[in-house]
Amino acid sequence: MAGSGKATPRVLIVGWGFLGASIGSRLLADGVDVTALTRSRTRRSEAGVSDGARMIVGDARDPGILEGAVRSVDHVVFSAGGVTPPSAEANPPAAAMGMLLPLLAVLESLRERPHVSLTYISSGGAVYGDPLHLPVSESDATRPISPYGALHLAAEVYAQMCARRTGAPLHIVRCANVYGPSQAHDRDQGAVAVFLDRISREQPIRIFGDGSALRDYVFIADVADVVSRIVLGGLDVGTVNLGSGRGLTVLEIVRAISTAAGRTAHIEFAPGRDHDVRGVILDVSRLQSFMPYSPTDFARGLELTAAAYSDTLRGRAAAQTEMLTT
Repeated sequence: MAGSGKATPRVLIVGWGFLGASIGSRLLADGVDVTALTRSRTRRSEAGVSDGARMIVGDARDPGILEGAVRSVDHVVFSAGGVTPPSAEANPPAAAMGMLLPLLAVLESLRERPHVSLTYISSGGAVYGDPLHLPVSESDATRPISPYGALHLAAEVYAQMCARRTGAPLHIVRCANVYGPSQAHDRDQGAVAVFLDRISREQPIRIFGDGSALRDYVFIADVADVVSRIVLGGLDVGTVNLGSGRGLTVLEIVRAISTAAGRTAHIEFAPGRDHDVRGVILDVSRLQSFMPYSPTDFARGLELTAAAYSDTLRGRAAAQTEMLTT
C-alpha cells in the first residue's frame, strides 16, 4: 500500500489452521502487520513466526489473552477451526461451544472498539442447505440441513447483530469447499486432501452416497487473495460468496485426483448421510462486483496441490534417511 496515502492495517487472525495460516501468509506478503491467536504451537505457527507474524498461543475465550490480542489492531479475521460437519453432527452441543463461544468472546472484546472491522470466514457449502436452484446467490434463502451449517449461520447472525449495535464494519465470506497445499489429510473434512493422500498410498477411499453429490471447490490461494484485498482495500462487501462458480461431482473429483496421482482409486461406497447437501454451486457475481476475480481452475489447483504433497513426502523420506544414517 506504499504511496496510497492509506495506513496499512494491523490485523489479528483468530485461528492459525489451514485457512488462517494461508490468509495470514498472504497478508504478510502484502506488507501487513499480522498477529495470530492460536490454541497451540504447530509447524504452521512456527512457519508463521518465521514469516514475521506475532504469535499468541492461547484460548480466544480467555478475556485476558484476548484483550491483549485485540488491543492495537484495526481488523480481525475470524477463521478458528476445529469443528467439522461430521463432528458437529455427532455432538451438536460440543460443536456449538467450540464454534460459537470463541466468536462471541471476540465480538464482546470489540464492543468498545467500533473502529475495528471483522471478517468472518463462513461456509457457503453449508449455510444454504439444498438450494432451490443453482448457482445460489447471497440473496437466496439460507436453509441449513446440518448442525454445522446452522452453527455458521448462527455465527453470522450474531456478528451482524453486534455490527448493527456498534456500527463496526463486518464482512462475511461464505467459502465453498476450500482445498490446496498443506491441507490436513487425516481429518474428516477436506475431500481433496484426504482422497489425494489415500489414493497416492493406494488406500481405499470412502464415498457416502453414489458419488453424484455436486460441490463447488475453491483454491486456498484464491481465498487468501480475496480476504487480503478486502482488508487492504477497506472494501464494504457485506456478505459475499467465494467459490469457483462451477460444480463437480464427488466421482469427478476422484477421477481427477487418480489421474494427478497416477494411481487407481479404490472406492468403498457407504450410505448417504443426512447432513450432506445434494448439490451446491456458489454464484460469485457479487464478489466480482467489488474486485476482479477469476477463480483458479480446478485442474490447475489440483496440480499445485499434488505437487506440494509430493514435495512433502520427499522431504519426509529424506529426513528419515538422514536420521538412519547419522
